[in-house]
Amino acid sequence: MPGTVFRRGDRVTLCTVEHEDAEFVQRGHNHPDVGVSLGLSQPENESEAESHVAQYEDDPLNVSLLVCVDGEGDGPTPVGKVSLMDLHHTRPEISYWVLPEYHGNGYGTEAVELLVDYAFSAHEIRGLQAQAFAPNEGSVGVLENLGFTHEGTLRDARFRDGEYVDVVWYGLLREEWEDN
Repeated sequence: MPGTVFRRGDRVTLCTVEHEDAEFVQRGHNHPDVGVSLGLSQPENESEAESHVAQYEDDPLNVSLLVCVDGEGDGPTPVGKVSLMDLHHTRPEISYWVLPEYHGNGYGTEAVELLVDYAFSAHEIRGLQAQAFAPNEGSVGVLENLGFTHEGTLRDARFRDGEYVDVVWYGLLREEWEDN
């Protein structure tokens, strides 16, 4: 079950990741549509998922939060995860995923918006960066809808589903976010 609420939006809340959430993270990482979009090429077993979740607690330079929607009776229901990585850099990287059964509801866009707002309000950073596989129109759409600028393409950079695909990089500067 997700931890405490860290940020609240209109439709989603960002909650801390707890030990009990390892099963959900594993489910997401092993989902054929999610894992491949994250560049994960091997399945994640239970102990690997637990280690993955334990990293979130022990690493002050990275922030990972569950994307949750209101559940029925049992509290928030996790639908995805957002992360802010390498906070010691002037342009940390964000990553995000939402389980496919929740696509099309705007949960990913709202969750990333909350994460970006947190990043700029709580940390002295110059900007943010994110990457996506070029064929992943949903992920690219999240970034473009939030004002990120396409900064470059790494051609044939990753191997996915039997073929090489381009990786696109996006960036957002603090003043662009504040002016938005």
